[in-house]
Amino acid sequence: MSLHHTPEDHDADPPAKWEIVKVADRCWHLVSSLNSEAVFEYCTTRKAAEAARTDSSAARLYEQESRWFRGEPVANWKPYAVIVAERERRAAWLAARAG
Repeated sequence: MSLHHTPEDHDADPPAKWEIVKVADRCWHLVSSLNSEAVFEYCTTRKAAEAARTDSSAARLYEQESRWFRGEPVANWKPYAVIVAERERRAAWLAARAG
C-alpha cells in the first residue's frame, strides 16, 4: 500500500503540507494537500492531528514510500521498478489490442 501513485505526487505532498480539517466536534482529519478526500489520519484534537504529521502510521508510510520510490527495498513491497515495468507492458498490450 502506498499513499501516492507517482514519485511526483509523493514529492508534492510531504507531511508538512498535509492539511488539518475540522469535520465535527472532536473530529479532525489529516488530509492530503493534493486531494482533500484522501484522509490519512482521524484525530480527536487539532494537537493530535498536528502530531500525526510526524508520528503516525501515515507518516511512517510516507517514509517507506520515499525509500520505495528511490528504489530502495521495503519489506513486503514489490520494487517500484517492477511496478513501472508492469504498467508499461500493460499499456503496450492495451495499445496493441486497440490498434
